[in-house]
Amino acid sequence: MASAQPYKRIPLTPSTWEQLSLLKKPGETFDHLISDLIEERQRQDMIRHVRHVAEHGDFVSLDEAEEAWKE
Repeated sequence: MASAQPYKRIPLTPSTWEQLSLLKKPGETFDHLISDLIEERQRQDMIRHVRHVAEHGDFVSLDEAEEAWKE
């Protein structure tokens, strides 16, 4: 049975590595930095989605929604 590797390698261009290094705080790991970047991206994606729904969505009152669920 093969053991799972705890870490993965991600190839980066030297430019991307330098940019990540500039974002990294002293003592911070790249894993923590990338996790924070992922979290921020997910937050931004959610905000974009909510704005899109607010601008283009069809809304009904809660009473109307409740009635529709009963049908």
